[in-house]
Amino acid sequence: MRGDRAALTALGTAIGLASAACGVRWIFLRLRRVILVPTRHRTPPIGPAEIAPRQRRIVVSDLHLGGGDRLDDFDDDLAFAEFVDTYVCRDEPTDLILAGDTVEFLQVRLPDLDDDDWSEQAAERRIATIIAAHPLVFAALARFVTGPERQLTVLIGNHDFELHYPAAKARLAAAVGLSLGDPRLRFGVSYHGGGVYLVHGNQFDAWNRFVYFDGISEPFEVVRGTQLVKEVINDLEDDTLQIAPLIDNVKPTSAFFWYLLALPRLRNKASRQFFLRGVTGFLQVVAWPSPHQMPITGRGPGGLLSAPIFLGLWAWVANLRRQRVARQRKLARQVSEVAGDLPPPDQVIAQVQIEATRQIRREMRSFNNAYAREMLRIARQPEHCNDRVFVCGHTHQALVVPLGAGQTYVNTGTWTEIIHDVAAMIRQEQRFPFLEITYPEGDVPQSCLLVWLDSDDPPQPWQNGSAMERRRRKIRLQ
Repeated sequence: MRGDRAALTALGTAIGLASAACGVRWIFLRLRRVILVPTRHRTPPIGPAEIAPRQRRIVVSDLHLGGGDRLDDFDDDLAFAEFVDTYVCRDEPTDLILAGDTVEFLQVRLPDLDDDDWSEQAAERRIATIIAAHPLVFAALARFVTGPERQLTVLIGNHDFELHYPAAKARLAAAVGLSLGDPRLRFGVSYHGGGVYLVHGNQFDAWNRFVYFDGISEPFEVVRGTQLVKEVINDLEDDTLQIAPLIDNVKPTSAFFWYLLALPRLRNKASRQFFLRGVTGFLQVVAWPSPHQMPITGRGPGGLLSAPIFLGLWAWVANLRRQRVARQRKLARQVSEVAGDLPPPDQVIAQVQIEATRQIRREMRSFNNAYAREMLRIARQPEHCNDRVFVCGHTHQALVVPLGAGQTYVNTGTWTEIIHDVAAMIRQEQRFPFLEITYPEGDVPQSCLLVWLDSDDPPQPWQNGSAMERRRRKIRLQ
């Protein structure tokens, strides 16, 4: 009993300190003015005038192609290549739409490149590393664009935001055998035409919402979700625990704390240390001011402040930030090593994990509901009254939701591995979802969310769980 009280007291103290830190951060941000200046590196939306009517469209989202190391979540290159070669490549006009987070800039670490270098040169080097790590994928895309009446469309998400840079676009174009500006390859931040509205969807997520999503700003805008990946999750993925390589697929990001609490085997010292490292890092990210308030490495924010006299100051500030991140990781490891030796009572662990699992489900429902409501709001706007299919990715949770008035919201999910139940380590069964849009009746699009199996079997319709699960997870839009 005394041990239970001590554990609860420690937990209360930690929550109090975290609340105080968040309060200090809130006051600091209100007193500090931050000005983001848009640059010329921008990507416009793709509008109706640029979209062929009645064209077959295949939509895939969230491939997260990485650098081929432990942080790379995509390991199904052969499956994707077969999908493109045997299903996407047909003798009919086809637009293959990669709907954001196609490449994973945030988890490419190069030994001679600062992790917080957001320059165009750094983006070009990172995407070159990604292309080299996934030759089968880019070769398949190259074969696709060689066919007649084929269009490759790449939308930009929060994990491949650096595709706004022309050098990164040019590298991707060269990887599929094209030059930048070739009409067979286009980039956009949204896609609207043919009765379809499509966006990656991170703008609906407070942790990953950009002020200027249509282009690069100075200082470079680093949203809170990006900061968490760069400063906490990438470090956690180096751990040997089974859950470690999948921890960056947590959606929503706000539930990261609860995912850590729900980890299995918290009675195990290594699991407790992993949990404490994650929680300590998470709390420091939440408490620290948004990193887009810091300048691009080695550069000023433009105008007069980019004069040579100020460049040394910007480099000094950027160096302070790198030192802060290093101290944060060191502190997280120290906390985990000390506190990890103190096993909490079994009863407390059981209660905490039950509550964490409940909170995860609650936040996931709230997250998916928020996306459905956002799509419903867009669908009711006058400019979308004739659109029938509203699509996004980002959440990693495939979903089909009727919006009424003949309109449907579809989330295309992800091709990376995700875990539905952290405590039981239950993974998704419908591994490779994609959306096919056709026009069997004139200008009215018909959408079907499918699951790719292999080249010998036709794709199967995606199923939203069992009948009981569908009733339990039904989304209320009103």
